[in-house]
Amino acid sequence: MSVLVSNRVLSAGRRRHTLMSVRRSVPALYLKSALGTSTFSPKEKDYSIRLPTAFALVAGSLLGGYCLGTSHSNQWNELNKNRELPKGERGCCSCDGASAAAPRREFTEAQRVLPEKLAKIVGKQHVHDGLVQSSKNIQFLKGARLGEGSALAIVQPGTLQEAVKCLQEVVDAGCVVLPQGSNTGLTGGSVPRNQVDRPAVVISMKRLDTHFPIDDGNRVVCLAGCGIGKLATSIQKWFPDRESHSILGSTFLNPTTAAGVAFGSGGVYVRKGPARTDRALYCKVSKNKWGENVVTVVNTLGIEGLEDTDFQEGSGENAVARLDVYAKDVKQGYRRVMAKSSKSLHGLAKSSDVDYQNRVCECTNEVSRFNADTVGEDCNRSEGKVLILATVHDTFPAPSKKRMFWISFPDIETCLAFRREVCLNSPEDLPISCEYMDRDSIDIIDRSGRILTYMIRILGTGDMMGLMWGLKVAIEGLPFSFAPVICDKLMHMFNNWVPSAIPNKFIQLGREYDHHCVVAVGEFGDGNLDRFMDRFDAFVRKYNEKQIESGGKVISFAETASTSEVTALNAFRFVAAPAFKTFCIGEDIQGVSVDYALAKNGGLPPLLDKDAATPLKRMRYSHFGCNVVHEDIAYALGVDTHKEKMRFKHIVEDLGGKLPAEHGHGTEYHAPKETQTRWMKMDPLNVMNPGIGGLPATEKYAQ
Repeated sequence: MSVLVSNRVLSAGRRRHTLMSVRRSVPALYLKSALGTSTFSPKEKDYSIRLPTAFALVAGSLLGGYCLGTSHSNQWNELNKNRELPKGERGCCSCDGASAAAPRREFTEAQRVLPEKLAKIVGKQHVHDGLVQSSKNIQFLKGARLGEGSALAIVQPGTLQEAVKCLQEVVDAGCVVLPQGSNTGLTGGSVPRNQVDRPAVVISMKRLDTHFPIDDGNRVVCLAGCGIGKLATSIQKWFPDRESHSILGSTFLNPTTAAGVAFGSGGVYVRKGPARTDRALYCKVSKNKWGENVVTVVNTLGIEGLEDTDFQEGSGENAVARLDVYAKDVKQGYRRVMAKSSKSLHGLAKSSDVDYQNRVCECTNEVSRFNADTVGEDCNRSEGKVLILATVHDTFPAPSKKRMFWISFPDIETCLAFRREVCLNSPEDLPISCEYMDRDSIDIIDRSGRILTYMIRILGTGDMMGLMWGLKVAIEGLPFSFAPVICDKLMHMFNNWVPSAIPNKFIQLGREYDHHCVVAVGEFGDGNLDRFMDRFDAFVRKYNEKQIESGGKVISFAETASTSEVTALNAFRFVAAPAFKTFCIGEDIQGVSVDYALAKNGGLPPLLDKDAATPLKRMRYSHFGCNVVHEDIAYALGVDTHKEKMRFKHIVEDLGGKLPAEHGHGTEYHAPKETQTRWMKMDPLNVMNPGIGGLPATEKYAQ
């Protein structure tokens, strides 16, 4: 069977690239600070040195945006009239910029006074009107790629107790709840949908960003709003020999740890697996026999002093209140004795996917991970059907030595052989990460992602980058026809004014080959690195000797020579998804995005059927170790992108693949029956994030 690998074909006469083998050690990125194991006191990062650069970028963007927007407003309006959008839900990267109209409905008295009640709980400044979109609230109402709607209110609790009280008030008023983290989701499951039969309230958990270590740093407690980028930085600062549980391609957007557990984050770490924990604090909603709404707090944190059995009935104390006190002390810089896990079943429960290393190395026709997984506590893959308040996560040993390579392959079969024979040969010798990119990915990231790559390299993935992204979202929410696209238009226009964002030795390989892996390997104390390198050397030598004899194209690779090169390669890979959006907007085309898991013994790109529309670009990049693929497909205007996306989903499923793999079902995917049944049991009233995964949005799932 023939396989469509890329829309770009290398010319037969292109010069064969000779083997490059640069082997220089790259020191691990550690912060030279230490923390005693008995006390804990976090400090905020100082960004003052980077502020001038950030303000210069902002000023330049605003000035250029005004000029470009003024001249292109009429042109954009005319173009938008002729753009055929996906049927039903707004499609990924369709770039239409249209706002979903708020439904006309009569609010009950309880609903009319709800915003005032919420303001009394959290403060007036933390409650926003969500019925009319504005630059202030668009970040809560519009999805990163898909979905937008209105909400009766947007509330931002500042404590766990406030979150529980707000949840009670919302359901008592007959509203539905949209739990939200950083709103970086790509499948529409984090924002309101106006077709719901009851008004929605967004409960944004971003203010609850406190996190602290327990068990001498072997684990960490994260309140629901803690961002994974901030968590990674903190752990590196507190314990230079430990690392956080997950790093994603969207780390620079600082998505929350709770959303990672709820929506099924994956990440680039082959050794650690997806975010998963059975130790959490979360809320469920039901009715008692008198018909009253009951918010139940489920406590499986398993921490000494925070177990439900630690509180006398009727004392007025509970785990939520005590965790609030602890978190407040930590946030204010008070030194606290580090907490420990209890000896209960909860304290001994899993706080990471401990079986993942063995599972990913099995060569079977099963997938390594996917979103419809029903294993574990209700917080896992819950997709907003419960309100997560806090989670416990394992930390992991940091490598004592680290090396990173860009490896380019002549064909996908050789690339898959490298994955099987070198990367997944042994659970003990897994690489840190193994990220695949095809030729179209390299072309699009280099064409439309240079500026964003440089911003990540300069600003990092912390608060400043989040501030800049928030500014972009605010600009896109301005009341001008061109506002939703102006930032991406500018980045696309000025992209080629800056040099390539990664060193020339890597980008040249990217332009000469169709298939690439960025592989990071490390030493974890028992010779892992040497064994991996022995297999790497043997594989390249064996393959290249055959190719040289037959006159074929050899495997080529280059190694990073500095920490700045490591940062550059990571940033280049991380901006793939936003670069595709910028490319679609800049080129005035459409695009769809799909994430899916292929069998562990598979990996060939699904073949588009003969009736499918011809794509302009087929951008394919993946977490290569676990065979989770992100595919962004660009089409000309006029193509029914929704139809093409549904067609592609069926092709993947016919091959035994699973959709989605890590972005959540949202409004894009129908979940399997067993997953829907699990969600309905979690949320029998259908008041929590109704309408996800193909479920009805109506009260109690009425048909």
